[in-house]
Parts: sequence; structure tokens; C-alpha cells
Amino acid sequence: MNPALEEDEDAAEKFSLELEMKQLGELQESRNELLSRVSNLKRDLQDWRFKLDKQVKSYRSELGDLRKTLNTEVGALRKEFQDLRATLKQQLEATAAIADEALQK
Repeated sequence: MNPALEEDEDAAEKFSLELEMKQLGELQESRNELLSRVSNLKRDLQDWRFKLDKQVKSYRSELGDLRKTLNTEVGALRKEFQDLRATLKQQLEATAAIADEALQK
């Protein structure tokens, strides 16, 4: 075989190998960047879930407190209406009794 031809083939193989190594390095760098981004996104998602869970617990607690307050206020209003109804009933009975006395005279 011709020595000049062998040198050209060796140079071509060396160039091809260097090109492949460069591409492999770029792919590895790209892979590492993507893995880093995925890792950061996972961490962000976990942080977001934690914050969301914390908010949900806070809102549930607030809703529970509001429900208790509302039930207390509704109970107080019912009692007031019962008292008012009893007072009105007594007033109506007293008015009816006075009207009966007036008619009997």
C-alpha cells in the first residue's frame, strides 16, 4: 500500500475520531444540563407542593373556624327569634286579654 495513502487514511480517521469525541463531549454537556434542569424542576415542584399543602391546611383551618363562628351565630339568632316569638306571643295574649275585658264591660 502507498504510504501517502495510509497517512491520508490515518489523518481522516484521526479527524473523524476527534469530531466524534467533540460531538460526544457536546452531547454529554447537553445531557448534564438537561439533568440539572430536570433536577431543578423536581425541586421546584416539591417546593410548590409543600407550599400548596400548607395553604390548603391553612384554608381548611380557617374554614373550620368560620364554620364554628357561623354555627355559634346561627344558634344565637335562633335563640333571639325564640325569645322574640315568646315575647310577641305574651304581648298578643295580654292584648287579647285586655280586649276581652274591655268587651265584657
